[in-house]
Amino acid sequence: MSSETFLLTNSSCWSTQILTMNHRRPHKRSKKTKSAADSGLPPPAYIFSLPFELIAEILLATGSPKDVLAVARCSRYLCNTLLREESGFIWRAARRNCVPGPLPDPQAIHLSESAFAALLFDPGECIECKRKTLNTLSSLSLNLRFCSRPECKSTWAKAHTAQITNYDILNRHTRKALRWIPLAESPACFSPGEDPLRTWPDSNQIYLLADMGAALAEYGRDSSNVVDERHALDISRSPLKMSFYVTVYNWKHKRRLLERAVKIQNETFGKALAEKEGYIYIELLNASATYQTLNSTRTRNLELVTRRDYDVVAAQIEAEMISVQEKRQRSTSQATIRTNRAHVEQHYQRLLSATHTKVAPLPSLSEFRAMPILGLLQSPAAAASSAPRDRDRDAKKAPGVAHELKTETLVSQLLTAELGRWRKDAEAALGATLGVPEWKTARNNKLHPVARLTARWNCTLCGKLSHAYKWDECLDYEGVCKHECAKGKKRTKETGWKPGQFVKDDKAVNAMTKLVALCGIDVEDPGSFKALADIGPRILCRSCPAAIVMHPSSVPGHAHRHDAMEMSLLTQAEADAVVLAPVEKRLAMRLMGCDDYKNKTAQKAWRYGCRHCHQQRPAEQKAPEPEPAPQPQPEARVTDDTVVANGEQPAEGQADPDPEPVKIDKNQKKQPKRFEFNGLRSHLKEKHAIPLPHDEDFYHILEGSADSGGVAARR
Repeated sequence: MSSETFLLTNSSCWSTQILTMNHRRPHKRSKKTKSAADSGLPPPAYIFSLPFELIAEILLATGSPKDVLAVARCSRYLCNTLLREESGFIWRAARRNCVPGPLPDPQAIHLSESAFAALLFDPGECIECKRKTLNTLSSLSLNLRFCSRPECKSTWAKAHTAQITNYDILNRHTRKALRWIPLAESPACFSPGEDPLRTWPDSNQIYLLADMGAALAEYGRDSSNVVDERHALDISRSPLKMSFYVTVYNWKHKRRLLERAVKIQNETFGKALAEKEGYIYIELLNASATYQTLNSTRTRNLELVTRRDYDVVAAQIEAEMISVQEKRQRSTSQATIRTNRAHVEQHYQRLLSATHTKVAPLPSLSEFRAMPILGLLQSPAAAASSAPRDRDRDAKKAPGVAHELKTETLVSQLLTAELGRWRKDAEAALGATLGVPEWKTARNNKLHPVARLTARWNCTLCGKLSHAYKWDECLDYEGVCKHECAKGKKRTKETGWKPGQFVKDDKAVNAMTKLVALCGIDVEDPGSFKALADIGPRILCRSCPAAIVMHPSSVPGHAHRHDAMEMSLLTQAEADAVVLAPVEKRLAMRLMGCDDYKNKTAQKAWRYGCRHCHQQRPAEQKAPEPEPAPQPQPEARVTDDTVVANGEQPAEGQADPDPEPVKIDKNQKKQPKRFEFNGLRSHLKEKHAIPLPHDEDFYHILEGSADSGGVAARR
């Protein structure tokens, strides 16, 4: 493959381009050449292709040495060109045409035009706080610069300056030194409260303490005549220099006044323009980068913004305002949606709290949000319609979603009706799984079959249970309504909650049917739940080898341990005789709940016992058999671990003819085993095949209790 490369370099040596020409098509795909912007190279500067005469004409029209200084710092070529003596006319013309008036000739202080422009317009550090500031020198004579914070001026001036009001009280050397050391142009250089129009020599004179100390030190080292001769030139030049510095100081004061006036006029023009064009001025100034650049550039150059300037960039400003308004509307709409969703969740929690006193189960939060009226309230269309327009931003806001849901409005009434329809559909579908489809009644004091004690289900999609139903191992009607599948969230979101995903739990239903029949409770009665809870821990499981007594609420979960659970109802006295300690309701749920400090302490510090090991059934607790009449026996004597009968001690050196040693049982009453909670869980899982401890499986041992086992006292 052959190629030719041409190196094209312009006369100014500022840009280089490489051009490659290929004579035949390459076999491989050639890489695309990167542009100057992609390769990181600076774009070409076309100003270097202009003749210097044109550059000079452009700079003569700038009207400020600051602009000439900025151009000179663009490149070494322009710097060297503008610093030549032949280019001095450009600096002088810019200085004479400067706004608000011509600046004095810097030859009075023996400075070049460029050095004077840099001294006057360059930024620097605040002498007090050392922060970068764009402010000009506060005192050109003393070469001091302060930032915009007034405390910097006052703090530094108190520590480093001296104000002379009466020369008569000064000694001879001090009066001589003050003739040639520099001083401030005006007291206003350090104090904003001073009149800036009172300048040298009509105002109080302020000197630097460091300069005064150095001058007095010279008089201390040398004679007065020697010091006077040394600074004779400074003394002769001092009035001319101070006159120059005061002129510059007055020019800066006029420029500050002009800057304020131009800023106010441009702001007034902008407000009138925004009102006429239908904008908000603050948004026009902050949202449109084009107008912001136009306004700041004109104000910085002490020029007024005109209608003609705006008309040139009006289309670009309109596009920027539209883009910003659309972005703001999207942000406001998203914030409104988040607020509405939060209000819907708060209303759901209020309804959820009310269901503790009413038989009115609610769906899960995700299903609750999917209600038609709530879906409309949380939609982007509703958020966009409720969001205030820019020109109506100060108007009074309409009542939000929270107010509509709290009060008796059309929205709350529609939501109540939708929840009622949702419950009816759920009851009909779940009733079919229990074998009672299309169940109807005209009585309002009769529970629906799905809301009874004997109604239990399991989810066929996930088979998971929330923490509240973990020990029941099944779901009641309220749990089915609030169920959300723990896995397959994507599929669940697509399909939603459906009653068909639940099936009847036969073990739990059969056990609860036996329980209510045993207790004589009518499951159709709304008060059946309270009646069953009032029975207390008196249910004895006949299917367990040990005597396991439990609360009625533990029966659904315990029933899953047996194929067909058998049970009996004990009296309170019989139950107290069986259990080693009272059955604490929901103890297992509390211990295995959140991992807070209280639960962790209870798991490690408390001691527990196993009911399967130490509780016997009432039938196995047989009455003690009557002992036979006591037979007269010879007295026994204990020697170490052996009991010797007949009351006679064998003769010395003679063995006992018929020794009958009896070992004493030192552990006649075996103490119950004590476990930490994790040890108890391992014990129940390994020995009794119980992976999840229930309230009826263990008991809490209180330290220092009255009984020998340290078991909690019966209630």
